Amino acid sequence: MNRGIVYFHFDSHHQVRDYVVHALASLRPHAEHILVVSNSPVDDAGRARLEASCDEILERPNAGLDVGAYRAGLEHLGWDRLADFDELILTNHTYYAPLRPWEEVLTRTGSRRDISFWGMTEHGVMRPHPFLAKRELPRHIQSHWIAVRRRLLADPAFREYWEQMPPVSSYRDSIQWHESRFTDHFTGIGHTYEVAFPVDRYHSDNPAIEEAPALLADGCPLLKRRAFFHDPLHQDRQAVVGGDLLEAAAQAGYSEDLILSDVVHTAAARDLIVNAGLTEVVTESAPGTSSPAQQPSGCVVVHVPAAGEGIERAEADGLAQRLACLPAHWRVVVTSPEPLDADDLERVTGRRPADEDGAAGDTAVAFRAVRDLDPRGTIAFLTECDDLWDPGRPVGSSGEGIGDDSDDSDDSDGGGDGDDGVDLVLRITAGPLNGPEQGADDVARRQVLDCLLDSPGHVAGLIDLFESHPSLGVAMPAACHIGQPHGGPQWDGLAGAAEALSRRLGLTAALDPTAPAMPVGAMFLARPEALRTLSEGAKELVRLTEQAAADPEESVRRLRRARAAEVLELLTVYAAMSSGFHPREVLTPTWAGRLYGSLAYKQRALTADLPAYADEQVRFLQARFGPRAGLGPRVRSYVDVHHPEMAGALKPAYRYVTGGTKGITDGVKGAARSLGGRLRPRRSARPASDA
Repeated sequence: MNRGIVYFHFDSHHQVRDYVVHALASLRPHAEHILVVSNSPVDDAGRARLEASCDEILERPNAGLDVGAYRAGLEHLGWDRLADFDELILTNHTYYAPLRPWEEVLTRTGSRRDISFWGMTEHGVMRPHPFLAKRELPRHIQSHWIAVRRRLLADPAFREYWEQMPPVSSYRDSIQWHESRFTDHFTGIGHTYEVAFPVDRYHSDNPAIEEAPALLADGCPLLKRRAFFHDPLHQDRQAVVGGDLLEAAAQAGYSEDLILSDVVHTAAARDLIVNAGLTEVVTESAPGTSSPAQQPSGCVVVHVPAAGEGIERAEADGLAQRLACLPAHWRVVVTSPEPLDADDLERVTGRRPADEDGAAGDTAVAFRAVRDLDPRGTIAFLTECDDLWDPGRPVGSSGEGIGDDSDDSDDSDGGGDGDDGVDLVLRITAGPLNGPEQGADDVARRQVLDCLLDSPGHVAGLIDLFESHPSLGVAMPAACHIGQPHGGPQWDGLAGAAEALSRRLGLTAALDPTAPAMPVGAMFLARPEALRTLSEGAKELVRLTEQAAADPEESVRRLRRARAAEVLELLTVYAAMSSGFHPREVLTPTWAGRLYGSLAYKQRALTADLPAYADEQVRFLQARFGPRAGLGPRVRSYVDVHHPEMAGALKPAYRYVTGGTKGITDGVKGAARSLGGRLRPRRSARPASDA
């Protein structure tokens, strides 16, 4: 079969991702001609990667979105040339593939010579239309894969369809004028089609998003990217289990890290953690028995705040006993603004500094004096200690305050010469967690330390996570909610500052709008590579502050007044994601049980007098207490919950009144028809698109 492919590519960060190259390479044996239409700029390196698996690359502006790209591709090939193809596939970058062999589906659909076009998946009919003032969204092939046969390619109506396409400037325009229209338009003039995985086989209207594991089990080679960054409340309403998608992909032989290293640039962290099932109850492993040279190397940086309180806190936490759970060959370095003698270091870590003759060997502890810029030593960790956990890099932002001022200090374990790499860095702070009161703070600290340093087997399990997942960048304890005013960290008035610094650093990861994903107490286990962007950003922040200040004391005051350390802590996960690394929340089995039991009780108590489902509960509360609360939202949420059939019937007319349709007739008729004949049970709004 003479098969052509028009592959639409777009990346908001102007990158050619690995999953795109992988998909194109897998399609290459099945197509005589592949045209890549990129609506984003492609640099020389990206072009070379694409050219390995395609025949032509057409670069254009993002005008018309996917619809504009397909039309430009068809025009580039030439309308008269299209009929030379037995089949021309219009497809795009919105999926991972192949998770199942292409051969099976292409052979099966290729045997149907009587059809004019076919699609990989389809969306079921929706009543009422999810966003227009119409009675229904028709059943339709989804636009991520539409294969057009010669019978339709040669029909003048095909060219007319594209040349008379209304302007497309938004997501909804694309759905309205192309995806939901293509199927009905051409069947209405006599053409026939087939769907490789028809919606009738599944329980939902949109199985590509809501039943992806079932599609893969049936042989579908595609996994939609949107499934990983769609609204978790919607996914919960559709009984989509976070983690099933990655597990199904792995079972199909597709690289889990190929997915995660891409989707981190699109998904907000909390959405990704839920949708991809990235909360881990760590399974204990046997500690490594091989030689240290064969085991992952590590550096532990423990920060002790000034005034001696940190030493007492470390002793109360049993930190010395916890650090004994680490591999013996891992380096331990204590940082503090105040000098600590050998006895202090032993009280904190259970280790003593190495003697002049090197006694104590691998079990020694080193000390490094740092500037007192914040209680948890975050800025110092990123700007004055990066040579410890990322050897070979220049030390500090200005070289000040990073020397070893104590007679007991010894940086021989601390690196800085660049000879020995470090695979992982563990950050522990003896500073405050800023909890609402001492009791809640103590519980949260205990949980964080348990989840990082519970036992030698637990630590070995954490290390195994990094060994098993090359794109894992940061493992952080799940937030403790017992005794806390919220279910986890909040932006606490710093969302604007975090957004501004994120832009300055060029971070690609989207910040979570409601609450951040961040390590509680700035404690985590990470790959050094995942922290480099944040370290460079912290250095620049300190440098600019020092330049603007009259003296060092003024620069310290400015950093504290701007809460710079807190902003950097808020961006820890997002900086790692922007470098292609994904986060995971970690728990011990004991804490998983404790936190679940408490959270389940609070959830039942809180929602006892609210609507049934979480998405309805959120709309109900937002209508009364959210930033847009008012009479209108309250009435709509009441009707939605208590009279769902009436709500669905009235939506077409409501959307007309608010500008959602072209004519009042459609709105009124749609409402009348829905009121008169709508008997099917209410189903929540589903994503109508394929993007």
